[in-house]
Amino acid sequence: MLALRRGPDAIPHSWIILFMAVGLLLFSSFCAVVLIDGVRDQDHLLTFSGYFLGLLFYAAVLVATGFTSRVLQTISAIVACGALITLLYVAAYLILQALLSEALANLVGILIMFWTVPVEGHLIAKSIEQHAFVGITIAIMALILQLGFQSVFAGSG
Repeated sequence: MLALRRGPDAIPHSWIILFMAVGLLLFSSFCAVVLIDGVRDQDHLLTFSGYFLGLLFYAAVLVATGFTSRVLQTISAIVACGALITLLYVAAYLILQALLSEALANLVGILIMFWTVPVEGHLIAKSIEQHAFVGITIAIMALILQLGFQSVFAGSG
């Protein structure tokens, strides 16, 4: 799925898969918080709230397009892929910071995290049986929604 070759239909329709994906997300987030200084300083409740809002947005898209039966698989796939991308980010950041520079590690880390947009776009496009550009547009809308939510509530803490 991360290589944009398979869709959410490649995973079983199972709550256990979703719980495992959430567990992997929590583990990857914990690794990021413990191992990367800049992540440690973030408001994690706000970050997860924005992420949850994005997942609700994707679920709403699936329901609105008549693919309600695919919500569990799609959300599981999005969460699992996001967790794997976060682990990739942590590994790349730590290696590049140690070998080269923190500035390069930050740049590559940002690029890795932006990979979530085409991945999530691909997953949502497959789920609603639309072209990849439609999915990427939806993923960009979800990202804007998350960032907007976080920026609104970041100053109120």
